[in-house]
Amino acid sequence: MTTTTATATTALADLLTACDSQWAPLARGEAQWTDTQNEAMEDILERFSDCPEGLKDFDRSDWVNSCECYTYKLVERYEKQYKDIKALFDAYCDAIGATSTLEALEGYTIEDPDDMAAAMVNCAMTYGAQMLCFDLWPDR
Repeated sequence: MTTTTATATTALADLLTACDSQWAPLARGEAQWTDTQNEAMEDILERFSDCPEGLKDFDRSDWVNSCECYTYKLVERYEKQYKDIKALFDAYCDAIGATSTLEALEGYTIEDPDDMAAAMVNCAMTYGAQMLCFDLWPDR
């Protein structure tokens, strides 16, 4: 008798598996997967699990306008998921060629530390959603 590991399957997990995305194991809920373990990405995957087409909205919009419009929620996410937000934010900085946090946040109004935290979360979560979208539809 063989034993199989049960994993979560969703529309998004199936699509990410089909395109061989690095995020597919995380989307399937494979607990042993640690290479891309990131709670912030898990939240994006969960939010769009049954409506992956919604990720296309991140071509025109951002996390704040699409998913989490309250600053206090962004600050909570920053505090609870700092390591994961920072990892996504650093990847975002690399992608846009920014050499500092302030350069990456150019155009944001930063008056206090909460503003900076909220802006970093917005950039990180938007970039995470855009990475998934690119994996799914690279030619869009």
